[in-house]
This record gives sequence, structure tokens and C-alpha cells, in this order.
Amino acid sequence: MNETILAGILNTLEDGVAAFDLDGHTLCCNAAACRLLHMDAKSLRHVFDLPTPVRAFFGGVRSGDSTTVELYGQAVRLLYHDITENGLRVGAVLTLVDIGERDRVERIRREFTANVSHELKTPLTSISGYAEMIENGMAKDADITAFAERIRRESNRMLALVSDIITLSELEERGIREQEETVDLYALVQENIETLKGAAMVRGVTVQLSGEPTEVEASRVLLNELVYNLLDNAIRYNRSNGTVSVRVHNRTLTVRDTGIGIPRANRDRIFERFYRVDKSRSKATGGTGLGLAIVKHICERYHASLKLESAEGIGTEITVAFPRE
Repeated sequence: MNETILAGILNTLEDGVAAFDLDGHTLCCNAAACRLLHMDAKSLRHVFDLPTPVRAFFGGVRSGDSTTVELYGQAVRLLYHDITENGLRVGAVLTLVDIGERDRVERIRREFTANVSHELKTPLTSISGYAEMIENGMAKDADITAFAERIRRESNRMLALVSDIITLSELEERGIREQEETVDLYALVQENIETLKGAAMVRGVTVQLSGEPTEVEASRVLLNELVYNLLDNAIRYNRSNGTVSVRVHNRTLTVRDTGIGIPRANRDRIFERFYRVDKSRSKATGGTGLGLAIVKHICERYHASLKLESAEGIGTEITVAFPRE
């Protein structure tokens, strides 16, 4: 196989791979191994160039052996296997697995499952309770309309939550394969302002738009998700008679509100899934706690910078800047 093709294949692997001949000279080292070893391929010329914990693993090792070491503050699993040809040992391959990162991902998955279960349980319990009262004739005729309205509201909350979960899961797991096209960001913001006009009126919020047309190469579906979630958050967490100022200029979108603001201690977590600054207000307004997490993942997909500035009790400004082409 062509060496360039082989190197390309190895560099797609999440785990590190480094191979050595019988004299200890390096045959290959993929990008993941270089990252975990804090070395570049040119500096890893021999087994003796490996960091001390990894080099020590080679002493008396047998094919199939493994151990866990700490490299630069990371827990890394090392696995050793002989390379054989016609039954003869011709070299060795070392596999490096960042188990700290895997543990982190697994912890996030567990927390996500627990949060989803909790978020769904509350509205389902409410719907079940009201439906049971109506079914058993415990609800007075005058109460049925109010109960039906609460059932509808909780159902809509669950639908919004499930929709956001699906979107976020697709972004994280498969990336959502949407056709990219040239999208006028300014026009897209206008469309979303029109969509959210009713919600803004109910909350007494004025939405102002300034700037000029600017084109971005991206999926219209994903850009629409990004714009909608930013505007929806700015309206939802605003104050009565507040304003949302939106500016589109030179491939940059800025959304500023006069809402509750974000305490400094919370700012690093605001883009986490299900994280809410004001949980009671979020539940009351129907927020799912996933909007800004979706925004973050879409920005990462298109290598757009995401900047947040906020003052508690004054408001929040979020800026998304797409890279210049």
C-alpha cells in the first residue's frame, strides 16, 4: 500500500499508533499518538525518544501486554503487540488510548441520559395527573378547559424538548448531513424575527435589526437553528418592555438583549446541555435548556467564533463570527 495512503488512514484513527522495527527505529506515528506523546513525528525517531513512562513499558514487555500511565496530566492506556512476518517477529506496534477523554465522554453521556429522564418525567407526570382526573370524573366541568390547556402546554414542552434532543444528538454523533448553499444571513434573521414576532409581543419585547446583507456558505437548516435559538433565548429571558438588538455585518451576527444577564460564575457553563441560569424562569417560559448547546455545536461545525458578554441584571450579548473566505 502507498505510504501516503497508509499515513492518511492512520491519521483518521482516534487512538494513537506508533510502530517500531527490531532496532527500535520508528516506522510510523499517527497524529493521535503525537498529540498524546506531546511530540511531532520528526522528533520521535527511536523508542528511546519516548517519554519515560512509555519507554519503561517496553522493558520486558510481551505481545498483548497493556498498562495505564499518566502522560502530561492525562490517563493513557498503552497496548503492545508484536509485528510478525512469516512467523518471525519483525517489529512492534504501540497503541495509546486516551482513557481520560473516554471517561469524560461517558460521564457526559450518563449526565445527558439522567437529565433527559428528569426533564421528560415532570411534564409526563403533569399530563398523566390531569388526564386521570378527567378520566375518573374528578374534574369539574369548569376545570376541564383549564386542565386541557395545561396538558397542551406540557405536551408542547415535551415536543420542543424531544426536537432539540434529536437536533443536538445528530450534531454530536453524525454531524447532520445537510446540503450547503449560499445563505443571506441578514434575510434569515428577518425571517426568524417574523416567526418570533408573536412570542416577542406576548412578552412585551421589541426586536430591532440593523446591518446589511452578508453571505455565508452553510446549511440553511443549521443556520436557521442557530439564528432561531439565539433570538428565542434573547426574547425568552428578557424583561417586560425590554429590547433585543440584532446586527448583521461582514459575516458576523450579534444579538444583544436587556434581560436578566448571566452571573460571572455561570458564564463558562452557559453553553452546556440543560444548563440554565434561572431554572424556574426557564420552565415557566418553556425553555428546554438545549438552545445554546445547539448554537455552540453549529458554530464548531462551521469554525465560527462564539463570544459572550454579559452583566447580571443588565443583559447579554452573543456574537457569532464566521471565518472570512
